[in-house]
Amino acid sequence: MLAGFTLHEATLVNSPLLPYLAMVATLVEGRTIRRRQLVGVLLRSMRQRSFDSLPRREYVLACLNQHPP
Repeated sequence: MLAGFTLHEATLVNSPLLPYLAMVATLVEGRTIRRRQLVGVLLRSMRQRSFDSLPRREYVLACLNQHPP
């Protein structure tokens, strides 16, 4: 999990790596993956998760495990 990592559409669209990532995705999938499709998939998969999905205790413990005192 990439804690604190968010993607912005403008950053993705202008990234020089996007054409290469689209090419790799096309090779892996065995079908043509357009850049706009790839941007949409990346934005959906990397969207910020709600804190409400975990009970407060589990959220605090997960943060402490990632960043011990």
